[in-house]
Amino acid sequence: MPLRLTSAKFATAVTNRTNGPDMSKSLRIYLTLLWAFVIGWLWWSAPFVADLGHVTHWAGLLGITVLYLCSHVLRMFRLVLLTLDKRNNAFSLVSAHALTALPSSFLPFKLGEVLRLVALFRVFDTRQKAIAVWLAERFGDVLVITVFIFGLYLLDIKVPPGMRAVFIIFVLASGIGLLGLFAVAKVFVYLNRHLVLTSLSPRSLVLLRISHALRGLEISIHRSIEGRVSGFLLLSVLIWLFEIMALSLFINLLAIGEPDFAELFASGLLASLPSGSQNAFGVYQSLALVVLTVVFLLVVWLASRFKITRI
Repeated sequence: MPLRLTSAKFATAVTNRTNGPDMSKSLRIYLTLLWAFVIGWLWWSAPFVADLGHVTHWAGLLGITVLYLCSHVLRMFRLVLLTLDKRNNAFSLVSAHALTALPSSFLPFKLGEVLRLVALFRVFDTRQKAIAVWLAERFGDVLVITVFIFGLYLLDIKVPPGMRAVFIIFVLASGIGLLGLFAVAKVFVYLNRHLVLTSLSPRSLVLLRISHALRGLEISIHRSIEGRVSGFLLLSVLIWLFEIMALSLFINLLAIGEPDFAELFASGLLASLPSGSQNAFGVYQSLALVVLTVVFLLVVWLASRFKITRI
């Protein structure tokens, strides 16, 4: 009798594994809209891309696109590195990045990060882990860009006034934000000890819950980079190195007289596309993201079709 029950359970487990979880309705709708967005962008931008190909030659167009594409591939490697403790989510995680990068780039002032966070919430079982990974990513970007900015000044490289203003605002905003985050975390560590003994009122209990949640977030961030700091920093440096190389190649090939570095740099910091006369670089960015999106749309469709892994 026990043998029959064991065989029945084994058969059920194999059946469930074979069938696999189906793609949710909301995800199907999003992917359909994303396909429509990609097709619409290709139809709208095809003449402009062809003109750029003639101006920079197709080798230049391909080179800039590949360099920018490499930066996003490295971002996906960094995401996997941050989630080695949850390796089963690796495919879903890189897919989430690839399938949100294009629409996020069209949203100004970092609003695209909201879309990325929603995708990360769907990947992980807990929102705490998703927020921890997102914050770790932002910390790596801020650290590398800040070192890059100070490096320009230490090497006495002339920086246009507009770009200097962007530098100062970025360093101040990111520095205050990170210091504020660490300060709040340390304050709540003390509050935890105090509130455990004196949490008698409803307000104290609310503060205790908030303190406990922030402490858990701090621990989750630490676990995400524990033993991987050197690899994390290396990938963060390479990400921005490829982005700067793509921008430099764009400027050299198009031979634009006085490019608006401040606008180009600010658009990179805000993860949005530049406008106006700098829109050509935005086309290169979008073209690279379209390639990335189409590849992962096909990969996700195949994975769902043959039930290879969870989407």
